[in-house]
Amino acid sequence: MGGGKPRRLVVSAIGVAVLSAIGGALAFQPQIRGLVSGTASGPDFAASVEAVRLDDEGWWAATSGDFRPTSAQSRFLAEPMSTTSEKYDDFLGSTGAVNVGEQTLRLTLTGRRDQQVNVLDVRPVIVRRASPLAGTLFAVGSQAGSATFQVIYDLDRPNPVARKAVRDTDFSESNPDAGAVRPGPPFFADTTITLRRDEQNVLVLRARTERFHVAFRLKVTYMLGDRRKYMIVDDHGRPFQVSGVSRSPDGEERYGRVFSMQSDYSMCQTVGPDVDAARQCQGI
Repeated sequence: MGGGKPRRLVVSAIGVAVLSAIGGALAFQPQIRGLVSGTASGPDFAASVEAVRLDDEGWWAATSGDFRPTSAQSRFLAEPMSTTSEKYDDFLGSTGAVNVGEQTLRLTLTGRRDQQVNVLDVRPVIVRRASPLAGTLFAVGSQAGSATFQVIYDLDRPNPVARKAVRDTDFSESNPDAGAVRPGPPFFADTTITLRRDEQNVLVLRARTERFHVAFRLKVTYMLGDRRKYMIVDDHGRPFQVSGVSRSPDGEERYGRVFSMQSDYSMCQTVGPDVDAARQCQGI
């Protein structure tokens, strides 16, 4: 499923649930699980989710308010190769930052019944749309690799559905989007995921937004025999999140403070108060 680096998350199985009221505080997702609605016979299948970062993704993340690092955090960010270390993942989680542009999730479904489960749909349930986060931006460039994922959600649409990830294979010089991945036809129009006991199926899902800060959960619709049922997957009772790029009316990126990755893979503050004039910042 691509060469991405999974975040270190604690993942748990979930049971059958119908969501009647959606809410919860918004926060960066260091751990992911599902809502559990226990039944006497247990769940029809288990679901676990990892937030992953594939080779084609940058590591852009933004906070809702101004984040000013401590002296220890500033020293860590200034270290060469700091953005490639596991400590950077922990640091980013501590800031409450949210992915900018896109959030990729790896959803693993495991059968728990002898009777076959037929998964008909997986789609976002939007909890909230708001203006993009405009506090502090952490901008880390991508590895410019080619990633493999199956499903794209356009969270800017009123009712986003799962669409096939289609790669643009027109590599002519006149096509600036060559190699880019775009939403194709509905994924579940001709696809049904089947699960028997202990059988696993993995979907890599990418949620995108340009216009909003979006909080969402995933709703799995499935059939067990002749019964249509649902499961809700989220982050320990909180929604997943992703934010578009904050822009001024003239289209320029707009953040109160910006940390940018440097040629030695450290981070240097390039925009905002308390810019360290003694350190020359040169992004890559």
